[in-house]
Amino acid sequence: MKLKEIAAKANVSVSTVSRIINNQGNFSEDTRRKVMEVAKQYLKPGATPEKLTGISYTFAVFVPEVHDFVDNDPATSADLNHLKEECEASGHQFMMATRSRGNHSASSAYRLLTENKIDAAIVFDPYVDDNLVDELIARRIPYLVTNGRSYDRRQNYIDYDNRRGAYEVIQHLYRLGHRRIGLLTGPEDHLVSMNRLDGCKDAFRDLLLDWDEQNVRMGAFDPSHGYQAAKELFGQPSGNTALFAFNDMIAFGAMKALAELKLKIPKDVSLVGFDDLKMSEYMTPPLTTVKRFRYDISGLIVKMLTELVTNPTISEVNISLKTELIERDSCAAVHARA
Repeated sequence: MKLKEIAAKANVSVSTVSRIINNQGNFSEDTRRKVMEVAKQYLKPGATPEKLTGISYTFAVFVPEVHDFVDNDPATSADLNHLKEECEASGHQFMMATRSRGNHSASSAYRLLTENKIDAAIVFDPYVDDNLVDELIARRIPYLVTNGRSYDRRQNYIDYDNRRGAYEVIQHLYRLGHRRIGLLTGPEDHLVSMNRLDGCKDAFRDLLLDWDEQNVRMGAFDPSHGYQAAKELFGQPSGNTALFAFNDMIAFGAMKALAELKLKIPKDVSLVGFDDLKMSEYMTPPLTTVKRFRYDISGLIVKMLTELVTNPTISEVNISLKTELIERDSCAAVHARA
C-alpha cells in the first residue's frame, strides 16, 4: 500500500505518514496512533510499518504530444531512458504521458491528473507559456521542470543552464574572430530552444554584435531542419562565417548541406552543436559541441522529487547544472583561413 493511500485513510498528509513511520517530528498521540493503525491494517503478512519507508511512488513524466523530438533526437531519448532507469532503480513506478498546447483536456496528461493516480510529476521539455505547472500547483501535486525552464517565474526545476551554455558558444566563436553567426534553433514553442536563443541574444548584446533575425532559422530538433536551414543560409552570399546548431542532430544535417555547397568545415564555415552525442566525436571533422552530464541529472530529479513528496518544509527547488564546451576540429579562427 502506498503512503498516499494510508494518508487518505488516516486523513493526514503524506509527509505526516512518512515522518511518523520514520519516528520523526512531533505529533499528538492520537495522530500517531491513527496512522499506525491504518498502516498495520493494510500491511501484508510478516511486514512491519518500518518497511513502508521503501514503498514506491508513482512518478509521471509529461512530454510534448509530438513525438518527432524523441524519435529523431537521441539526446532526448537518452534523457527519458535515464529517468526511467533511476525511477525503477529507486523502486518507483514510471509513467509517461503526453500533453498538447491545444485541447489540454483531451491529452493523456490531463487524464492522469484528473484520475488522481500519480504522486508527483516531471514536466519534461515544457512549452513556452505552458500551463501544466499551474495545473499541478492547483492540484497540490509535487513537480519538477526539466529540459527547459522559465527564467522569469518561480517554479521547481532541475535543469542544465542551457542559456549559459549557448552564451559560451557565442563567446567562443567571437574569440575566434567570427562576427556573422547563423543560428539553427529548435522549435519556437519549446522553452529549451528559447533558453538557448536567449543565451545567444545575451552574448550578442554583451559583445556588441549586430542581431539579425535573417540569420535565425527555427525548426525541429532533427537533421532535416539543419540540412534545409543551412542550405537557405549559405545557398547565397550572407557574410556568415559560423553556424551554431541548437543540438548535434541539427548540426549533422548542416554538415551534409555544407558539403553539397562545397563549403569546407572549418576552413569556410565553423560549426558548433549542443548535447555532445557519442557520434559527434567521430564526425568528419569532429564536432565542437556543448556537453551535458545526463546521468547526474536523472538521479537528482528522482531524489528531489521524492523529497518534495515527503517533506512539506521544502518551499522551492532550484538546481542549475553546468554545461561544458567541448572544443574539437569543426571550428577555426577566421584569420587562419586561406
